[in-house]
Amino acid sequence: MIAEARACSEQLAFGLRTIQGAIRDLTPEQLAFVPPGLANSIATLVLHVAATEVVVAEQVLGRRAAEDLRRAVLLDRYTPAPGAPIPAADPGETAESLIGKLERARAEVLGALEALTKADLERTFPFRPGGRPQPLTFFLQLLPFHIASHYGQIALIKRFLRQDT
Repeated sequence: MIAEARACSEQLAFGLRTIQGAIRDLTPEQLAFVPPGLANSIATLVLHVAATEVVVAEQVLGRRAAEDLRRAVLLDRYTPAPGAPIPAADPGETAESLIGKLERARAEVLGALEALTKADLERTFPFRPGGRPQPLTFFLQLLPFHIASHYGQIALIKRFLRQDT
C-alpha cells in the first residue's frame, strides 16, 4: 500500500475502533435518539459514515460497489446533497447491525486504498455531482476528518443520553 493510502487507512482504523467502542453498548432506542436542537441520531451518523466510505471507494475504483452493500448502507439515502438533511435511520438498528455495516463499508474502502498507486495520486474526482474535481489526496484527507467529525457528534449525543438517565 502506498504511504498516503496507508496513513489514511491507519487513521480510519482508529476512527472505526473509536466509533465501535462508543456505540457497542447502546440500545436501539439510544441509537435512534435525536437530542433537542440536533438533527441526527447516532444510528443516522453511523450509516452516513458507512455510505460515504462506499461512495469514495466507488469513485476511487471507478465502479459501483456490490448492490447488497449499497443496499445495506442505504447508500442513496445516506449520501444526500450538501446541506440537505440526512434521513432518520430505520427504527430497530442495533449496535451490532451498525458495526457490521461500518465494517463492510470499511472493507470496500480498504480494497480501494490497497489498489492505489503513486500515479493514482494525480487523478481527480468530482466531490459532488457537477462539482469541481478534487485530487485523490483530498479524499484521502477527507475520510479520516469525516469519521472524526461524526464521532464528535456521536460523543455529544451520548452526553444527552447520560442526562436522560
